[in-house]
Amino acid sequence: MAQSEGHSDTVFISRFNRVLAIVIWALTVVLMTTTLVTGGPNRALAIVPSAFFGLFAWTALWRPYVRVSDASVRIRNVLRTIDVPWTALIQVDTRYALTLYTPGHEYAAWAAPAPGRTGTTMARRAEHNGRVDAAPTVGGRVRPGDLLASESGQAAQIVRDHWTTLRDSGAIEAGVAEETHVPTHWHWWTNGALLVLAVAGLYALIAL
Repeated sequence: MAQSEGHSDTVFISRFNRVLAIVIWALTVVLMTTTLVTGGPNRALAIVPSAFFGLFAWTALWRPYVRVSDASVRIRNVLRTIDVPWTALIQVDTRYALTLYTPGHEYAAWAAPAPGRTGTTMARRAEHNGRVDAAPTVGGRVRPGDLLASESGQAAQIVRDHWTTLRDSGAIEAGVAEETHVPTHWHWWTNGALLVLAVAGLYALIAL
């Protein structure tokens, strides 16, 4: 699902992942409440694994996105955020997920996975019924990940359309991909919190 922000920024998020996050949060609250009400003397420890699942759902399912702007494509994944400048981009692929290629590196987007078998069938049906445009062909065939009813296909279309517009307008300097730095920002605080809560949560589950 794409959302426009500002003059030229477009943010793509996974609607399926966000629904799944809400389901996990709801189940976590129910299980924690049940344990606190009916559990034994160590029932307060249920808060620890609940906190882990709550943070995990936010970090892995709610927070990731793909942001497309005139400056770069930002991919926020679970462990890190990558800013891919347009001058560094050499290929966009969707075999397993939206994946951006730069010289010697590839960056897959957690928020835009390619569809599985069921998702591919539903995406092809949506295209056949005219609910979405036809996907672009690669080598004479349509890849499942490029289907425009899939999350990878939708995100790839946003990236490719913006890339084409900037390239045609002369806004992207050619021939400097090898020299262009791709900034990576690790999520140290959330990564550390997840690790600590995972260890503490395992201990709490044993003690319950």
